[in-house]
Amino acid sequence: MRERATVSLTKLLLSALVVAAMGCGGGSDGSSGEDAAVCSAIGYSKSLKVAAGEQCLVDSSGDTSSVVKLFLFDDDDGSLVGSCTGTVISPTAVLTAAHCFISADSAVVRVVANGTKVDVRSSRVVTHPGFFVGSEDVFFNDVAIVHTSSQLPAPAAPILLSRAPEVGEIAIVAGYGQVENDGFAVEDVVAGRAIIRIVTDNHIRIDFRGEESHPCQGDSGGALFIEDDSGLVIVGVVSQSDPSVSEEQVCSKGDMTLYANAQSPDISSFIAAQVPGVVVR
Repeated sequence: MRERATVSLTKLLLSALVVAAMGCGGGSDGSSGEDAAVCSAIGYSKSLKVAAGEQCLVDSSGDTSSVVKLFLFDDDDGSLVGSCTGTVISPTAVLTAAHCFISADSAVVRVVANGTKVDVRSSRVVTHPGFFVGSEDVFFNDVAIVHTSSQLPAPAAPILLSRAPEVGEIAIVAGYGQVENDGFAVEDVVAGRAIIRIVTDNHIRIDFRGEESHPCQGDSGGALFIEDDSGLVIVGVVSQSDPSVSEEQVCSKGDMTLYANAQSPDISSFIAAQVPGVVVR
C-alpha cells in the first residue's frame, strides 16, 4: 500500500522526473587512502577497490548494515520498475527518496544482516506530502518512509539534528547504484568519502571533482552520512543531480548532487511523525 504525496504534475513532467530521478550523480576514482575504512564504518569487514570508492563485500558472519537496497514494484501488474537505496531508521522503517515512488507503489527491502542478504516486503510507503518540483526543476522535500511488514534485522541509523553539517566537512556516501555512467548496478553496496560543498535550508550539495566518491544511478534515496563521536549520523538523502548539470556530466567529473537536507523543518517533522521512535543526535 502506498500513500501518495499531493503533487500536481502533468504526465509529461512525471516522465521527465523518472529520467532525472534515476540519474543521481557520478563515479569517482576513489583515491582517498581512507576509503578502506568506509566499509567498516557502515558495517562490513571486507572491501574491494572500485571506481566509486570501496565495494563493501559480504564476507563475515558479522557483516550487518543499515544501508539497504530497495526493489521497487508497480502494484497494478506486479512488475519490477527499478531500484533505489535506503537507510534503516527504525526496526520497521527505511528512509529513502520520494521520487523513487513516482512510478512505484511498494518495495522489497534487501538487508545485509549477519553476513546474509534478507528480503523484507513493505507494508506501506509514505511519500512526503510536500514533495514538489520548483521552478528551476529542483526537487523539494524529496523523502519517503518505507514501512515494513516485519522487523528489519539491522541497526537503525540516527539523524543529526543537534548541529548543522558544515561546508568543507568530510561525508560518507553509500549506495547500490552504478559505479560508472551506463554501467551495471552492483550487488554489494559501494561507499566512499566526499566533501560537503554547499548547505542550504533545503539541500546539501556535493560535487564530483574527480577525486571524491559520488552517487550514481540506483543510489537515489541513499543517505549522506557524517561521523560524530557516536558513529555515523544521517544528514541528507540523495535527491538529484543539480539541474545545471548536463546529461553528459551525470555520473562523470563535473556532476553535482543535491541531497534533501534532513534538518529542514518540513523533512525532520515528517520523519518524526512517521517514525516516532527515530533516533536523533
